[in-house]
Amino acid sequence: MKNIVVLFYDKLNNIKINNIELPIDNYTDFEDFQNELMLLNDKYEVLMLDNHNESIDYFFKNKDNIDLVVNLADNGYENDFSKNAFFIELFNFLGIKYTGRQANNVEFLERKDLMLYVMDYLEINFPNTAIYYPEIDITFLEEKVNSLTYPVIVKMGFSGDSLLLDESSICNSFQQVTDRIDYLEKSLGQKDIILIQEFIEDAREYTTLIIGNAECNDIKALTIRVTPKNFYDFNQKNYSSLPVKDFYRRCDIENSELGEIEEELINLKSITKCKDYVRFDWLLDQESNFFLLDINANPAFDSELFKLYNKYFPIEGRILGYIINSALNR
Repeated sequence: MKNIVVLFYDKLNNIKINNIELPIDNYTDFEDFQNELMLLNDKYEVLMLDNHNESIDYFFKNKDNIDLVVNLADNGYENDFSKNAFFIELFNFLGIKYTGRQANNVEFLERKDLMLYVMDYLEINFPNTAIYYPEIDITFLEEKVNSLTYPVIVKMGFSGDSLLLDESSICNSFQQVTDRIDYLEKSLGQKDIILIQEFIEDAREYTTLIIGNAECNDIKALTIRVTPKNFYDFNQKNYSSLPVKDFYRRCDIENSELGEIEEELINLKSITKCKDYVRFDWLLDQESNFFLLDINANPAFDSELFKLYNKYFPIEGRILGYIINSALNR
């Protein structure tokens, strides 16, 4: 049997993004996820590592006996976003095959401003955006922001950009934008890249998980809809606090229209050089115009999300087994 190591969240640490700290228990159920892995034991020798400090010693000692690491530690070493390239560099150093985001595309997929420029070059629709850099001239920023159509949404320009979204994220004036930037910088404890995007009202948001690899001819697209109907409907509740099971619903787009969008995203997966899986977040407005929002090269997986995908998309071997099989064959 192939030896598969699944590197998961570090159960000893909360999620850390600069000054923001979120309880790890809000993200996943470790025992529940272990039960998901047990379903693979008839095909693979599967080991889950959920202590990042101890895992380093394990990887050094067993590097020659590991066939694949399923890298689900998307938040980085010890769940710290500032260390999200740590394991990628370690696996490359040790010569261990691993899934997800590869070493040659880390910065492009973490920096939303770089991603935006690439999407523009590829002529992929993206909400009109102004980019705030700490060193930017405020007059220049005001000119850029006022060239957008209000309302706009102000959010962080790196991984974890959905954090700190609330009613005040939606702005109707430049003064509100600068107030929001000040709030984000104080919350983060540092100055950073911030995106100011046109807020597309009455749009529906979807997320598409692409699994498999082109060289194996086994790519599948799995699309589900994000709820509530308007993704940023803060009148109901802050969506960041919604449980996963209340966060997604089965896709409700006509098959022909959805097929065209999924085909475009499958092509984009190959361009971004993501291996085995990648998740795209996107909007569809009232005129059925498509807007890409984000590329998640190491999308967050937890026990509830695997249950959801397995429920809506009953793939032989379940979602995780399909990913492992494709990764081993590439």
